[in-house]
Formats: sequence, C-alpha cells, structure tokens
Amino acid sequence: MAGSNWAGDHLELPSEQEFDFSAWTDRPGKEEQYLKAPRGNFGQFYVASMLEMGMLEEHTAPIYAVTEKYGLQLATAFEKACPKASILLLDAIETGAITRDSCELISEEAHPSLLREHSNETRLLREYLCGERESDPSARARRASLWNILSIVKQTSLASENDLRRELYVQDNTAAQAKIELATNLQTWRAYMVNEFCHITLELLLNALTHCVNRNSARSINDIAAHLVSAYLKQASAQSRPIADLAQEVALPVLLAEHELAHEVSEIVRNNIEAPSDGDTAKAVKLLLSLWNRWGSDREFVRILHSATVSGRSAAGIFGMLDRLANEPAAEVLAALIRKFIISNHLLIAGQKLSSSGTFTYRFIVDEGQLVDGVPAKYDFTTPRIGNLIRFAEDARLLGVDGEVTEVGKAFLRAVQPI
Repeated sequence: MAGSNWAGDHLELPSEQEFDFSAWTDRPGKEEQYLKAPRGNFGQFYVASMLEMGMLEEHTAPIYAVTEKYGLQLATAFEKACPKASILLLDAIETGAITRDSCELISEEAHPSLLREHSNETRLLREYLCGERESDPSARARRASLWNILSIVKQTSLASENDLRRELYVQDNTAAQAKIELATNLQTWRAYMVNEFCHITLELLLNALTHCVNRNSARSINDIAAHLVSAYLKQASAQSRPIADLAQEVALPVLLAEHELAHEVSEIVRNNIEAPSDGDTAKAVKLLLSLWNRWGSDREFVRILHSATVSGRSAAGIFGMLDRLANEPAAEVLAALIRKFIISNHLLIAGQKLSSSGTFTYRFIVDEGQLVDGVPAKYDFTTPRIGNLIRFAEDARLLGVDGEVTEVGKAFLRAVQPI
C-alpha cells in the first residue's frame, strides 16, 4: 500500500496521542510529504480505474462525484458494512489527524480480508471483478482474465505470481479454448508478458548504463551506447553481422527458456544495484533478440502488442525498430536501440513525471551533451497485475488462502462464460 513505508516510521506513536498528518500533507508534491504526487495515489492511480469502472462521473476539474448507479451504491455498502470505520475515516479526512487506536479500529473493521461473504459490499465487488456489469466496457476482458487465471490455478494447483507469469507466457497447461474470447484473452496476456520481458531487459541495461556513466571519462551518448554494445559484442566479426542473423543465432528454442531467462534477468535487477557483469548484459540482449526473432514477424501478435501497449515505448516499438534495421550491422543497431529506448525514452518519461507529479525519477541527466550522475536502482516487472488479481480473487472468495479454487470459484468456471 502506498505510504506504508512512511507510516512504518511512526508505529511507535502512543495509542492515545493524536497524530497530525497536516505537516506532511499541506504541500502536495513537495519534499518531506507523505506522498510525492500532488493528488496522492488517488490522482496518480485510482481516478482512471474508478472512471473506467463507472464509480466516478466524468469531470474536467480535479474534483469528482460518485455515480449514482455504482459509486454511491458501493459507498453506501461500505458504510453499512463498516459503520465505525466510516465515521473515523471521514473525521480523519476532515481534520487531518487520527489516533493509533482509531487506526486499529479501522483495520479491525475494514480490512479487505474481512469482507463478509453475503454482504452487499461483497456482492458489488464480486460483480465488478467477475465482469457482470453490462455497462462496464472492460467487463468482458476482466471476466475472461479471471476465468483463465482460475482455470490455470485449478489445473496446476499453482498460484504464485511467477507460476502464473510462466503459464500465461508458455501456456502449456492451458487447454485449447473453444471460446474465442478466452483464446484472445490468453494471447493478450502473452503479449503483456512479452512487453514485461522487454522492460526488464531495458532496466538491466539502464543500470549498466548508470555505472558506465559514473566510471568513464568519455560519457557522450554515442560513446556510452557504443561501450555497452562492445561489452556484449566483443568480437569485431559479431559487431559487423546483420542484427537479424545474430538474433536468429542467439534465439532460444522454446517459450519456457525465454520465461526462465526473463525471470533470471528480473532477479538480477530486483536484488542487486552493483554494476551488471558482461554476462548479465549478454543475457538481457539475448532475451530481447530472442523475443524479436520469435514474435517480430507475427503480424497478428504485433497487432495485439500495438493495441495493448504504448507502442512507441514498448515491445512493439522495439520490434518495429529492429525490423527497419534488420540488415544493418548488429553493433550499430544495438547502439541505436540503447540511444532511443534507454537514454531518450528515460529522459522523456522522467521529464513527464517531474512535470505532472513533481516526482524526480531521473537515473542520469544530460549536461552539455554528456551523461552525468548515474544512479542505479532495483527494479521489478512494471505492473504487478497478476498478483493483484490473485489477491482480488482471494478477497472475493474465488480462491482460498491455500491457493485452491473454492466452490464459489468452481461455480464461476462452470457458469460464467466470457462471451
């Protein structure tokens, strides 16, 4: 939960003492604030989803009203299910202060794991999760995703994030889908995994770049890109080969090998901010080229990639660039890819974040044409939607805490067809 690390610093607050949040919330987006984004997580993350699912009315100003048909229904259901917590939360919002005792009372009544099986709140949340609201434009895709995830868990008895990531990419434990919407949904999930794998390779290369920036005296964009490429393509003969030939040579034979290599790369960037070794860099480039070799010429798959991602910054954009330069020397192509997708795009996205939310995310900056001040970091897959979906399914009693599909979940699999 956003802010939980910050809140953890104040766990020693005496139970009877009132904690005043205002000192950390009266200057949105500034330093030493509870959340860096000017409108907190609500503005940064939740508004878009709540608008999409029909909880909020469309509005141009940063003030939103709940919709009568769904937003108000859900708010009323929460208030009825958690009357004490509702009063305490509203009071805290109005005053900017709360006691530790109040926090504990809110948790004891309103924690998602305490949703009552037959309450109206659970019914509304399950209705949304299962995609049963006809007016919700995302209902069909959500229903198909939930059906596929539950089906995989039922068949394999596996429900960890990495297990599901493997199944959604490799798909060797998913039965052939008779329903076209289920099959299409699985293909979209596979495209999502390809995009995740591309991002994790770029993150490893970004860390390699930040270390290179800090230890080299020649730090122009072209010099840095060339240095990273030479660490991978050590022999001149490899540097001059067409990138398509090199990709075909290093391509992994099966989907499972690509998943396992992606997991290995993710473990490197998740657990270590030391300079990646030349071998680590080679793994990242190998994965990227293998994915392009497998999927780049699949027009239908690339079409799904384009529709499911921001193509200019995603796997579709990378594949498109490699397609255009397929016959060019590998060293030149990889250097161009680093300049575009790691250096240029990083500066662009970091600038947008600074402008929109006041959040500084630069891992290096440009000073008079030179890259300076490299800052390595730990990374993970970009959006942990699989883990969230598992937790939502557990809260909705579709999955048990032991990872088994419950009777309610089995009933969903039998009765709810995403067509």
